[in-house]
Parts: sequence; C-alpha cells; structure tokens
Amino acid sequence: MTVIEVMLSSVLLAVVIISVGASITVLQTHQVQVNDRTQALDYLQIAQQAITKDLHAASATGWTTPTIPTSMPSQAVTATSLTFPASLGGGTPTITISLNTSTHYLTVSCSGAGCRPGVSGSTTVTQAQIANVDSSSLFTLTTKEVSTTANSVTTNTFYYTTVNSSLVLDTPKVGAHNAYKTTLADPNIVVNNAEYACQTALDQTGATGSC
Repeated sequence: MTVIEVMLSSVLLAVVIISVGASITVLQTHQVQVNDRTQALDYLQIAQQAITKDLHAASATGWTTPTIPTSMPSQAVTATSLTFPASLGGGTPTITISLNTSTHYLTVSCSGAGCRPGVSGSTTVTQAQIANVDSSSLFTLTTKEVSTTANSVTTNTFYYTTVNSSLVLDTPKVGAHNAYKTTLADPNIVVNNAEYACQTALDQTGATGSC
C-alpha cells in the first residue's frame, strides 16, 4: 500500500468512527428523554390517584380552600390549591392539595386521625409530592345548589360536586430539560359525599326541590 492509500483509509476510518459516535450520542439522549418522560408520567399518575381518592371521600361541607360559595357563582370556581375534610380511615382528616407556583412542587398531604388506616391519633402523611409542576396546573370546581322547601320554608345549600384536575408537568423553564411537556387531566372527579348530602336534604319529610 502506498502512503496515499494509507492516508485515505485513515480518513475514511475516522469519518466512520465519528459517525458511529454521533449516532450513539443521539440514541443515548433520546433514551434519557424517554426514561424521563416515563418517570414523569408515573409521578403524575401517583399524584392524580391520591387526589382522586381524597376528592371521592371529601366532605360536603367544611371546605376552606376554596370556600364554598354562599350564592350560585356565575362561572366555575378555579384554584391551584385545595383544603377540605374527608372521610378516611374511620376519621375525618384534613386533606391539603397544594401547588407552590414559586418552587413548582405539588404536594398532597393528609393531617389528622384517619390518615393511616388502623393507626389511632393525629398524624400527618405526605401522600404524594412531585416536582417540576407548571403553574398552569389548575383545579376547576363545579358548584351545585340544592333548594329544599319544608313547612313553607325554603333553604338553599351549595356544594362542590365535581372537580376537574389538570396537572401540567415537565416544562424546561422549571428544570426538566430532558422530558416533553406532559399533561394529565381527570375531567370529572365526583365528590360523592356532596351528592349524598344533596339527595339526603331532598329526602327530608315534606321537602321539595332539586339538586
């Protein structure tokens, strides 16, 4: 082989090695993105499951964030945080679902007796906590009114009966550079105790009205 042939072979080999190396780097980057996105979705699902379970058990009254309206609102009530009592574990603990728009952490916590089934006394349990939650995440609450008339006296009571939960995760501006933006929404989480309270009010002797 001549010197020119050796040089050409070396150049071609270098090009092949560089091309293979670049392909491997792209594949590794893509794999990291896939793994991060899968992990992000898993975290979202865990948080959404905890939120759904707590809202199903939410009490019809006693909401502090947001407070239940005393008149029918003109539009749905929205909030980034929820605080309410729930019937869990034989007790009525306080559930706090809080989005910190500064740190982009969403925390679901339970405080009081009933947070841990079979454990008596007051305790605080973090049910779920996820990072990189975008501030566009939102809870939309539907308010329903029950009007009952008994003995010529009409009473109007208001309840949150459904909650739309929309969690937005993984935007680069909050640090999740290797994952795509992911949104997980539950459009209709029913607050079962509110529906039950509404129907119970109508079941009173002599009561008429609607939920």
